Amino acid sequence: MKAARAVGAVLAVTMAGCARTEPLLPERLEGLTLDTLHSIEPRAGAPWAAMTGIWDAALDADGRLAILDLSPLGHQPMSSAVHVFDRTGAHLGSVEQAGLEPGRIDDPSGLAWDGPGALLVWDPGAGWISRFRTRGGSLDFVDRHRAFAFGETGFCALDGRRFLSYWQDGLIVHEVGPDGVLRSFGDAPAVAGAEALGADLREIAVEELTPSALLCTAAGVLDVGFTQAVVRLHDPDGAPRWERTLEDLRPIVVHTPDGVGLGRAFDEERGSHVLRSVVPWGASMALIQHELRMHEGAAETARKWRGVGRSPSSSPRGAAGWCSSTPARRHG
Repeated sequence: MKAARAVGAVLAVTMAGCARTEPLLPERLEGLTLDTLHSIEPRAGAPWAAMTGIWDAALDADGRLAILDLSPLGHQPMSSAVHVFDRTGAHLGSVEQAGLEPGRIDDPSGLAWDGPGALLVWDPGAGWISRFRTRGGSLDFVDRHRAFAFGETGFCALDGRRFLSYWQDGLIVHEVGPDGVLRSFGDAPAVAGAEALGADLREIAVEELTPSALLCTAAGVLDVGFTQAVVRLHDPDGAPRWERTLEDLRPIVVHTPDGVGLGRAFDEERGSHVLRSVVPWGASMALIQHELRMHEGAAETARKWRGVGRSPSSSPRGAAGWCSSTPARRHG
């Protein structure tokens, strides 16, 4: 893959109170540049001290950090592991055994804390959401329930409720539980180029390119498109609170090169935006980070089944708040 650094900045929005129904969310991918304050370099030793490919990370209210470590594509042997550390950096425990049995993982793609010390692991490869709990210096399996989704999926948890993002019947956010889907909401956004495709290819394009990264917040579920310009907040029951479109996001454009297969066209000069991460920033803010891609290589095509591939050649691009009052200073 030929990657380009997303030169630009992060626009920060200061949040205070929730009197407003809509945030002061930037409509362009610009703002202030973040500096790296500290880096953790791979070290030799135990797997939790020498990770090969950090895919996801989640921090609970008490400062426990969970990391999903996936070996890079092509690395042999392929491996997946979840490592948990306390707020001092001490290793609490890991889930490293592969398999479909309770307490093991197959091909996980997301982590979420369901309260202090209660870690959820979304494993689409096995079709389970598993719950683990930290007890003293250990990480123990508690229980799990079925969940099914394919392709890129978002995952988050809020007050005992679990949410997944995938396309189904025109909606892309679904609350799931032990008995299946409890409710669905969030209309699938339009996909650039899909209107020129036949019905079958259009459906494939929509299924692949409309899911979102999810961030559960005190105000509801933040829904940020992996490849689309839409940023939305829903209350936990699915009612829309606000929606914004990032007007200068350059999307991947779908097409059919031969009338049979589905192609994805990237902006080869300026790059197309692909979501890299959505993380909380303070009590009522989120950082939305995109990277630029010139084209999709074979590795990235395969990686889409685990989610949008992460690349170190990217930089933060925007911040959004789910309740707001006044804008912050712009730096850089």
